[in-house]
Amino acid sequence: MRRLLLATLLVLLAGCAAPEWQRDMQSALSTSRGGAKDLVVYFALPGHGASDFMESRLAHPVVLDALAAGRFVAVIADGVERKRLYAEWIGGSEGMGMCVLDGQGYCYAARPGPQDPGQVAAFLNFCASKRAELAALRGRLQQAVVSPIDQHALGCLLLELGCRVHSEPLLTSAANDGVAESRLRLAHLFALDGNLTAARRWLKTAPKSPAAKFTEGYVLFKERRYAAAVKALEMALATKKLGVDRQNALLYLGKSLHQDKRDEQAIPILEALAAEGTGSTFEAAATHTLGHIYNPDHGHAPMSLPPPIR
Repeated sequence: MRRLLLATLLVLLAGCAAPEWQRDMQSALSTSRGGAKDLVVYFALPGHGASDFMESRLAHPVVLDALAAGRFVAVIADGVERKRLYAEWIGGSEGMGMCVLDGQGYCYAARPGPQDPGQVAAFLNFCASKRAELAALRGRLQQAVVSPIDQHALGCLLLELGCRVHSEPLLTSAANDGVAESRLRLAHLFALDGNLTAARRWLKTAPKSPAAKFTEGYVLFKERRYAAAVKALEMALATKKLGVDRQNALLYLGKSLHQDKRDEQAIPILEALAAEGTGSTFEAAATHTLGHIYNPDHGHAPMSLPPPIR
């Protein structure tokens, strides 16, 4: 009996152990699959300033709290040595960025490029909050007859999570089967990837709506047509019908104003967004952008870090 109690106690203590960033990819994958835990992978580019700076802050308490709250396994990998995995999970060639795999090795979320601790924490919290919805939608696609609406829903969620690799085929299939909203999401996806020709092609065939105007503003931002982006985003927000796109539109309105050298207008918009207090990735990105505005000579230093969502 004592041995059984001791074994149980050791298991519980192991589950409560403070999270840490591992360095062995195979070991991390085995731990993830063995414990049915999601795996966070940070692809680093050693020797690159932005990558080294981000890596130095991955042990920040706000990040470790998010790892613990979401019961994640975490590993740091070399983005050059593991470029095949980077391309498979995030897309593109070698690079820096972060992705999340479930316990079966399915990549469902990604964020390329540098992030500050607040953004990493918000991203991880968001991933943890979407697990049940993701599992339900993936389950629907295992049925004998797959609905284009279900493909669209899963594609949208994966895109929201940043997983462009898996969202594109789902959204393309849904769009070809008549789901008009998928055309907008594809326009957003290709703009995110920098393929602005494809983004414009999908946007042109999408129905007019507040969401379409927001997507137009996002594409204009990616085209570096910041003044035009401001107008489109303001029009989209004025409808008050953006729903889940509202915070993203506010973020890119602030970013567009900043890039158009109108910080006196950008700052209050970004501050108001950051202060909404939902713990969203958009609020964290607003805080990050404000840090850049206020500290232009110090990279993208954050102003403050939001608490993790419990």
